[in-house]
Amino acid sequence: MSLVKWFRRNNKKVMAVVVIVIMFGFVGGSYLSQLGRARINPRRTWAYFLDNNKITNSNMRSAQEELSLLKSLQIDRLLLGWDIQGILLSELLFTEQRPQPALINHLRRTISTSQYRIGIEEIADFYERSVPGNALYWLLLKNEARRAGIRIPDEDVRRVLEGMIPKLFEGMTYSRRIGQMINAGVTEKQVLTTFGDLLSVLEYAHLVCSNEAVTTRQIMHTALQEEEIIDVEFVRFDAELFNRAELGVREPNDERITEHFDKYKGLYSHTAAEDNPYAFGYKLPDRVRLEYIAVKLDDISTIITEPTYTETEEYYRRNKELFTEQVPSDPNDPNSPLTQRTRSYAEVVDTITELLLRKKIDSKAERILQDAKTLTEPNLAGTDLKLEELTAEQLEEMAGDYKIAAEQLSKKHNVKIYTGQTGLLNPIDMQTDVHFSRLSIPGYGYYPVSLTQVIFAIDQLGVVKLNLFDAPKPRMYENIGHARDPFGFYRGPLPEDSEEIMAIVRVTEAIKASQPQSIDETFGTHAMNLDPNEDADSNNIYSVREKVVEDLKKLAAMDVANAKAKEFIELATKDDWQSALDKFNELYGQEAKQEPNDPNVFIIENSTLRRTSSLQLAMLALQNQGDPAAQFILNEAKLNREFTDELYSLVPPDSNTAETLPLVMKFKPAMSVFCIKALSVKRLWKEDFDQIKVMRLYRESHIQSQSLAPIHFNADNILKRMKFRTVDDGTVSDKKTEDVNAPQDVNTPQDVNTPQNPEAPA
Repeated sequence: MSLVKWFRRNNKKVMAVVVIVIMFGFVGGSYLSQLGRARINPRRTWAYFLDNNKITNSNMRSAQEELSLLKSLQIDRLLLGWDIQGILLSELLFTEQRPQPALINHLRRTISTSQYRIGIEEIADFYERSVPGNALYWLLLKNEARRAGIRIPDEDVRRVLEGMIPKLFEGMTYSRRIGQMINAGVTEKQVLTTFGDLLSVLEYAHLVCSNEAVTTRQIMHTALQEEEIIDVEFVRFDAELFNRAELGVREPNDERITEHFDKYKGLYSHTAAEDNPYAFGYKLPDRVRLEYIAVKLDDISTIITEPTYTETEEYYRRNKELFTEQVPSDPNDPNSPLTQRTRSYAEVVDTITELLLRKKIDSKAERILQDAKTLTEPNLAGTDLKLEELTAEQLEEMAGDYKIAAEQLSKKHNVKIYTGQTGLLNPIDMQTDVHFSRLSIPGYGYYPVSLTQVIFAIDQLGVVKLNLFDAPKPRMYENIGHARDPFGFYRGPLPEDSEEIMAIVRVTEAIKASQPQSIDETFGTHAMNLDPNEDADSNNIYSVREKVVEDLKKLAAMDVANAKAKEFIELATKDDWQSALDKFNELYGQEAKQEPNDPNVFIIENSTLRRTSSLQLAMLALQNQGDPAAQFILNEAKLNREFTDELYSLVPPDSNTAETLPLVMKFKPAMSVFCIKALSVKRLWKEDFDQIKVMRLYRESHIQSQSLAPIHFNADNILKRMKFRTVDDGTVSDKKTEDVNAPQDVNTPQDVNTPQNPEAPA
């Protein structure tokens, strides 16, 4: 039977089925949706907070509706224009996705310029939530502020909204905007109460974060350290300048070398202590060995053709808005009102040519390095393996050879490709190397992340914790990059006598910090070598024994330096300082020069110093959070602090200068002796302190309040403060029988009873 004949015979049955389907579309779907919603009991308790205060599905719907109301007033945008507290509250209540790169960069800049004591790790932790959802945190924060007795009167809330709405809605009045919301089914009372709750949450946050009183004595102590300055003129005598056999410094014997090594082998260098005043230490820090493939952008420029006239003209035509400037409307009157003028093509053609040429060079370099990554990454074709699941051993076995890849690419692109392997580098080695120190990779939001920071986050070391704003954590034998000079990110000028490069690298060996295996341990410390005529391996060998011997000889030379400093003081007092300098440079300076054309070794140095407070050290630690060399930086700051304190100790408290000048001062951590010519302290007197006291009190209170915002608004901290727990976690139960003494749910009479349209958790 044909299909047409079958339809003719059964047309009534077919039409009946069609009608039923259409009716189901119009009626059935809506009915099933309502039926599904009916299964969610709005009065069902799903969580508790504090002393068994209930959170029902109805409460969650109301909280979500209140957030929708605030968002319709563009409060989320308003908060982003406030301080750190406002920004974080907006992110907590109105954002569930990953933060926007522009916002994170804005937070970084704000924290840095305002000197807030906030680390980037605290910001990263803020975005981690063990319990998802915005409405829950709004409900808890709102109740927290209410329990603290903070309420904003409706008339005050209205005044705030009257001044705010015209700015957010392009001149629209309060009455018109609220009228629109009333027409949508929201009362003015609901608007005022909900926004008042938000202001209460912010006010409570400010009070709590500023709760630790800043005392006048505390401010005075900090002001004395930061405002007082000390001016000093001195001549420095480093012990290493007198490390000579003719001055009596002898080679230490093996017994002395071994004894000294055993005493300090478990300590890091440059960490002074009472029992280690010279800051000896031979513990080896975390180290990595790297392979690299690099290209010089200057080399790439030789194989790139300059932009044509057509390309530059087309770019100008499409981007004229980039070439505007403000000029006086009257050329003869520089004070006339400014007007916008588009610069002509002839004026900007050189700039466009340079810009397009730079883009071509960058693009070519990136393509070469992408080819290098393709050639050296494991070939998983025909296997069931996944790149992200490979072990370090599999990556090592399957990774391509950098040297072979560089040779192939050099022939293909007719440009020099540099490759090689470094020695064992610690974070300081990388950050002081001329090439590695400038290499970064784009992190979240294209914010440059130091290559050193990324490399030392490898699991085998665990020195650095990369957060969601940084780059992905690398693995052994996994390509990292493209890494490039951060100047390339900003298109700024290069430092003098430097070469801009792009590179990919991979870690081939990682060794955790440890004591040397023996005093005879040696290893290479050569970094990236881009000079084919230089053998970097032979000139960069670290020897533990040589380091111990060098320290012992410098220790012996300290006595010589101290004696020569006293001799210098006598000569300077007898004749004059310049004559003494000339004589000492003639006697001891010539051999200390690195090159014949170097300036004199012994000179009078002038320094203006301030003491470093504990607060400043804490700020330095926060600013270097995530930097694998952070401890080295802090140690250096502590030594500078100790040096300044040593100078201050020479000045009596009731005086502005030392009692006797000139004088000799030993500073053991630097293994140096200082001949002090002049020393004076500019004291902070009571009259001066009274002028800055109020400003400093306000500034410290503000910084403290803002610095605690990531902790106060941290999602997990909110849950802990409010003792949040769900019915299903076993700590409470959703009893069917009501206890007459049990607290009521959070929908108290003063709560906003808004329509309950949003779906609540089941």
